[in-house]
Order: sequence, then C-alpha cells, then structure tokens
Amino acid sequence: MKKTIILSLAAMTLATSQASAQTEDSIAPAAIVYPYLQPLSAHEEVNADIMSMHFDKASTALKKLIATAKRKKESTADLDRLVARCQKGESGLRGVDKLLIVDSLVISKKEFLKAYPISPELGTLTASEKGGIVQYQTQMGGMVLRPESVSTESGETLQIKRHYLENGQLTEDEQMEGLGIDGDINYPFLMPDGQTFYFAARSTEGYGNYDLYVTRFDSDSQRFYHAENMGFPYNSYANDYMLIIDEDAHLGWFASDRYQPADKVCIYTFIPNPSRQTIDYETTDLEAVRVNASLHPLANISLSDEQRQAIASAKKRMKQLATSAVSTRMPDFEFVLNDTKTCYRLDDFTSAEAQKLCSEWLQKSKNLTSLNEQLQQLRDASPSATQQVLNLETRILELQTEVHTLAKQVRATELSKL
Repeated sequence: MKKTIILSLAAMTLATSQASAQTEDSIAPAAIVYPYLQPLSAHEEVNADIMSMHFDKASTALKKLIATAKRKKESTADLDRLVARCQKGESGLRGVDKLLIVDSLVISKKEFLKAYPISPELGTLTASEKGGIVQYQTQMGGMVLRPESVSTESGETLQIKRHYLENGQLTEDEQMEGLGIDGDINYPFLMPDGQTFYFAARSTEGYGNYDLYVTRFDSDSQRFYHAENMGFPYNSYANDYMLIIDEDAHLGWFASDRYQPADKVCIYTFIPNPSRQTIDYETTDLEAVRVNASLHPLANISLSDEQRQAIASAKKRMKQLATSAVSTRMPDFEFVLNDTKTCYRLDDFTSAEAQKLCSEWLQKSKNLTSLNEQLQQLRDASPSATQQVLNLETRILELQTEVHTLAKQVRATELSKL
C-alpha cells in the first residue's frame, strides 16, 4: 500500500461509508449533458486536416481562404484563429510524449466511468445523472472536489471547488487557487500523494474542446502551480478528459471522443511514464509522429520488442486489477428490492432518485441504531430516568416509522425503473 501525503490545506475528516454516500447525489447539474464537439470551423476540409494533424495542408488552405476574404473585404478573424491553432498544433508535434497504449475500449459517454477499475485507495469518482460533471472524493473520504457553475463576465463556467466532509455534511466551498485556466474546468483527480492534480478544461488556451491538464500543489504558497496542458497524444481537437493514474498497478486511463460517434467515448489504458519522454521530431518520420500524436490508427504505431513485452505485462496487471476489484470490494449495506435483486451500494441502483432516498434511509437507519444504543445505556445507568426513557422511546418509534416508509419509497422508486 502506498504512503499517502495529505494536503495541508485543512485537516481531513474520516467519514463513514454512509456519510460518504450522501455526497454522491449532490453534484451540481450540468448545463451540458456531456462533452460535446465544438466544430473547429465551417470549413470541413480544413477541419479534417487539423484533426488528422496535417497542419501544413490546413495552413495552405487557410492562406487561400484569407486571401479570398480580403479581396471580398470580409473579416478574417475566424480564419486567423485557425492559423494560430495550426501553429500551436505544429509546435505540439515537436513535443509528443511516447505513450504506450495497452488497450482501448469504446463505451457510452453516460456510462464511461464504469470502464475505470478504480481501487478504493485512489478515491471515488461520481458522475452526475447525465454524465456532464464528475466529482472526486479523496481516498480518506474527507475532501470532495467538484465542478460547480460560476457566473463570470463571459457567462456561466464550471470551476473546481473544494469541500470537506464533516459530520456527514459538506463544508462551504473553497476555490482551487492558482490553476490559471479561464473556461470550464471539470473531471478532477488528485493523486494519492495529495499534490499532483489532473483535470480537464475547455478554454482558449487549449487545442479545442476539453483538454487534459496537470499541476502540483505548492505547500509554501498554499496554491497550485499554473496548470500545464499535457499536449499530444493525451489531447486532440476532440474532447479529452478524466485522466487517472494508479501508481501501484503502473497503469493509467483517460477518455477521448476522437474518432467516435456523438454518444460514444473511447477509454485508453496506458503505461504512465515517470517523466515526459518526447519523440525526436527531427529524426522520426513525420507521419509516424502524427500517428503517435493522434493515436490513429493505433495499429500503425511502431513498437519495439521491449514495448510489446511491457504491454503484455500491463494487460496481465489489468486482469489482476479487475479480479481484485471484484473480490475485495465489500458491500456498503444490504437492501433487498425483490426476490431477484439486492443492492449493496448506491451505484447498484438504476434510479438517481432511489439512490437519494436510499442515502436518507442509510442515515436514518444509522441514527436509529444510535438511539437504541443510547436508550440501552440510559436504562443501565439511570433506571429512574423515566421521562428521558419515554422521550427516547417515542423518538425511536417515530424514526422506525420513517425508516420503514423510506424503505418502501426506495423499493417502489427503483422497481418502477426496472
């Protein structure tokens, strides 16, 4: 088990699984159902060249379009932005990370988190009902990082806010200081070292749509360093988001909807590099650079025997990780729906409303257990405390009714969705 270094921003509070579960349905609603693809421009051929990273072809086409626009005395602002995008892309090709892809899995965008074999040591990821927002809860359960809508001069944006879980309730939000990104920030993941922070952002600084960023926490200034765009191949001109690294398994995952239909996303499993290992742009065939930068087609990425062995070993670790996750994950509770289905965790429920009701049921059940213990202690310590005993007995009867009613509501709500 790895040693965990906790952020010194505030003391973390250990929480029970029931208290932890209470935060799962409290994610702010997303204005966007899930990451969408914002077209680069109205010029399809230019878009295709940029998406495939043929920036030279795109630049040539753009020069002609700009010349035509100037003759017609039309604005060239959008075309100029595309030229700048090509220049940024060309620069990005000179710093492509050598990334070994172990596997790729296409899955529904609304269910993409199911493809992440996250161990409890890495914390908990929870998607909003429509999949547009993901919050992260630390492995100790005390800190919650969640995207929340913030009003700015340019409109509503998503910003990561930090909360702490105290006595089952979230504290007031704190702004994540120092990220230095304008625009939507989403899909947070904090490494168990408590300092390395990955997230996705949709801003003018990026290549387009959601890009992956990384930063570290500076304990001296109590702020994060200015986040860095992770570049190619982690990022593309589509949406790239939700990067997770499991150091123990020596595996990483990120999501991308490059080359996918509107409702699908590809989860790439990769072997994380200890530090960035860039492809030598000057000595490598340009088309090979493009293939490595775009991860397309994966079959065309040239691999050495050593790399093939590393991938084979990583696939074995993937299987072990999947097996371990199934065998070691203990039930949080037991809720019998009918003769054929029993729920053991909140995410076993299909209905978000049933999850919310079950969370209330769990808390009231816990409160009921606590009151019964108090009643027994009071009877043992103060047999003559008649009024206190009666008061507790009355409250216990009321709570028993509430628990029973909630259980019926949970069952009816969930079964109506099956």
